[in-house]
Amino acid sequence: MVSSSEQVLHLIREEEEKKKRGEKRTRSELFPEDPAAHEDPAAPEDPAAPEDPAVKRRKTQTSTTVRVLTHRTVVRNVFCSQLLRLVGEFLCRRCRLLVGLRPTVPPFWIQNVDVSLTVLGAQQQSFICSVTVAFLYMLLRDSVSAEVSSMEELRAVLLSCLYVSYAYIGHELHYPARPFIMKTDRQTFWKRTLDIAKRMSGKMLHINTSPDVFAKVISDLKNKTDL
Repeated sequence: MVSSSEQVLHLIREEEEKKKRGEKRTRSELFPEDPAAHEDPAAPEDPAAPEDPAVKRRKTQTSTTVRVLTHRTVVRNVFCSQLLRLVGEFLCRRCRLLVGLRPTVPPFWIQNVDVSLTVLGAQQQSFICSVTVAFLYMLLRDSVSAEVSSMEELRAVLLSCLYVSYAYIGHELHYPARPFIMKTDRQTFWKRTLDIAKRMSGKMLHINTSPDVFAKVISDLKNKTDL
């Protein structure tokens, strides 16, 4: 019998197959390249006129560094810490039953997992950036109920969404689940994670491939449009 954890990973791998060349898309791959960058940088504009070698070298270097970073342009002036704070504020608005919840608490949970994974050697670089926070917000918006009645319940849902985010757009091929699972949530973590992965499959693919969808999510987060 296939375990819940295997089902989650299998489902995410299926979604990854739908993406370009069937490869795992990392955060850097969320930024589409300029179509002009695929043109031959060494080809002179006029075939009859030889190009100066120095100019040719400069063009080659430029073609490898210049990108039209559509996703990055959207968040150019939005710092990661600001987006994390906005996620915290969103959860405070959504979870009105949690009187003691402060906007700084959810970002602490998120960053604590990221640090733990680095300490464990499970990742070479931090996962948290503006793009991944926007991706996480999209999952949280569709997964956190206004009926959440305890901090433990909210944290459990957040960690499940965070695990799906890491598994889907993280740099590494695999992440240990231990930093994402609370002691009181072991029985339901994989069931909840599988539900999120199935339910959000289409939206995860769309935000991963469409700059317009990504821009809309960022706009909703900044403008506090939580619908």
